[in-house]
Amino acid sequence: MKNGEIQEEGVRVLRVESPPSAYMDHVQVILVGEGPFALVDAGYAERGGFVAGWAAERTRGGLEALLLTHHHPDHFGGAEALAAATGAACRAHPREIALMGERAPSLDIDALGDGDIFRAGGIELEAVLTPGHSPGHLAFWWRERGVLFGGDIVLMETSTWVGPPLGSLSAYLDSLERVRDLAPRVIYPGHGPPVVDPAGRVEALLTHRARREAQVLEALGEGLDTPEGMAGRIYRGMKEETIRIGATMIAGHLEKLIEEGRARREGECYFLTGPSGAK
Repeated sequence: MKNGEIQEEGVRVLRVESPPSAYMDHVQVILVGEGPFALVDAGYAERGGFVAGWAAERTRGGLEALLLTHHHPDHFGGAEALAAATGAACRAHPREIALMGERAPSLDIDALGDGDIFRAGGIELEAVLTPGHSPGHLAFWWRERGVLFGGDIVLMETSTWVGPPLGSLSAYLDSLERVRDLAPRVIYPGHGPPVVDPAGRVEALLTHRARREAQVLEALGEGLDTPEGMAGRIYRGMKEETIRIGATMIAGHLEKLIEEGRARREGECYFLTGPSGAK
């Protein structure tokens, strides 16, 4: 995938380098349409000027909307610079707008609900509520073309971060099922290459989460009672930062087990509620 070049008719993906402190080394913004245009996500605030210049050069005043998948700074941070430079209207799910307002209280953001249609020129993009990674995460479905602009719901090279307090593994698994039901031809994600076999990738992600849950249940059964302790075992030999982030994802698995009545929490510790946490 060549950076910034047309991937297919009406789709241009720009890979934007992350600031040095970020965990992932890049994020992607996606220009959709042939004019007028929509831009999916905005990148980091530190790269907002660069993305705004790139988008303005290619749309020449024809950028109608900035469609924001969710409030995380790698996807939303550059929205103020982009809106100021291009005049594009920002749109997001109401759950995310409230969170975005904490970072950018002066930015006007219009609400997009599940099933709402954004139209620009000859394109129609349907907002698809896909929570889990964040409470109001949206993917954008170009039904006519079988293209899903997926944000962070399905990534090709890694699994999506899901953890408390704003992430929900139960919701995320439901969102994966919803993506599978859409049966997209291709997914353009917020990080990494296009997902050209969406059904296969979704199945792999569901299998991965089930395997991780089994590891968490095994760890609980053997007396490990904190996410950090479990992460040290499950991610043994990996980088310290990976283990730290892994612990927050294990916390997401533990919260799911609590929702299902298979585990309980006492202070900072977790315990099984029955033999092996059986359903």
